[in-house]
Amino acid sequence: MKRITDMEPRISRRRLLGGVATLAVAGGMGWYAAGRGVFDDRRGAPFAPWTAFRGERGGGLIELVRAAVLAASPHNTQPWLFELHEDRIDVFSDPSRSLGDMDPFGREMHIGLGCAIENLALAAGSMGWTTRVELGAGRLPLFDTRAAPPTRVATVRLEPGGAESPLARAIAERHTNRGPYGPQRVPAAALRELSSLNEDRASIEIVWLERPEQREIFAAHTLRATEIIARDASMIEDSDAWFRLTPEAVRAHRDGLTFDVMGLGPLLTTAVKLMPRPSPERMHDDWLRVTRDVHLAGDPITGVIAARDRHDLGATLRAGRLWQRMQLWATARGIAMQPLSQVPEVIDRERQLGRAPAMERSFAGALRLGDWQPTMAFRLGHAVRAGVPGLRRAAEDVIRAS
Repeated sequence: MKRITDMEPRISRRRLLGGVATLAVAGGMGWYAAGRGVFDDRRGAPFAPWTAFRGERGGGLIELVRAAVLAASPHNTQPWLFELHEDRIDVFSDPSRSLGDMDPFGREMHIGLGCAIENLALAAGSMGWTTRVELGAGRLPLFDTRAAPPTRVATVRLEPGGAESPLARAIAERHTNRGPYGPQRVPAAALRELSSLNEDRASIEIVWLERPEQREIFAAHTLRATEIIARDASMIEDSDAWFRLTPEAVRAHRDGLTFDVMGLGPLLTTAVKLMPRPSPERMHDDWLRVTRDVHLAGDPITGVIAARDRHDLGATLRAGRLWQRMQLWATARGIAMQPLSQVPEVIDRERQLGRAPAMERSFAGALRLGDWQPTMAFRLGHAVRAGVPGLRRAAEDVIRAS
């Protein structure tokens, strides 16, 4: 595959910069830029949760929720609610925040919930609690999750006497990095350390794609899956609903994806903000180009989190806990990570539509996964630019009355 070290020269640069020039000639560019959020510096209420969590003893249960809301989630949907009790915190799914046809079984939603549970448990140890995490059981059904009520998926029981985990110190520093990664390789010893974070190898496993032919298979299937999604009108619509591309949307929602977290770099981010909002189809076409020319360029290190049963609730939550743990470990060592889960998304979409499992058979067969089912895929490396914080709702906004 073609290698690039920075995507600034890519993705319709002439079109974007031509549009900027037109706006400048028309006059009023400063006012327009301010209205489009060009000069936003990632401050204010939508970013305050990143500094609200301190992890100090005596902070109370709400401090644990402040850690939980900084977890990763698909499209930054933040699909969680929490009930606070004297000796426990109950974790609920919020189906109104699902990705619809992008995630028809709620698999990615529950991976995000697992990430929040992991942050909560790690923060509890640093604040002097011992935790016992009780995960829900059952299978993820196919249904319109947006019409379902909140459901308790886990209980985190708290007792005095915890020990601090070094991973907890990285909670407020972890950011998904979607930009280009440099040529420096992550050493094999680091991959072994990441594998050692898996505490439940009976139901989930990390599969590293270390041979060149494995990485080629991964790249080809990821590009094919991205093309399928970009041509699926329903998936595009449900994905597009989570883009927050104006300052007003940022302030109103405090969730979802913005141009700033796309990893485009300062110049291209500014140019994109100045242009009229692209159509969902155009944005997904650009996503395909970024996947090919940035995310899969330069022979990146890639891996898969696989489960014995991709739609088992407990296994899905544990996969999310593992993913969060891996990101925190990597963050503490200056390693960037990003989900590339288009293949599992297409696998779920084929099952939702009652189609033959073509993507799963091809992907799992080519990589010889055997009985393991891919539930998440990702890349990691040394980023060219640091990741930036995304939008977050405050802990107070996700606590429900008990």
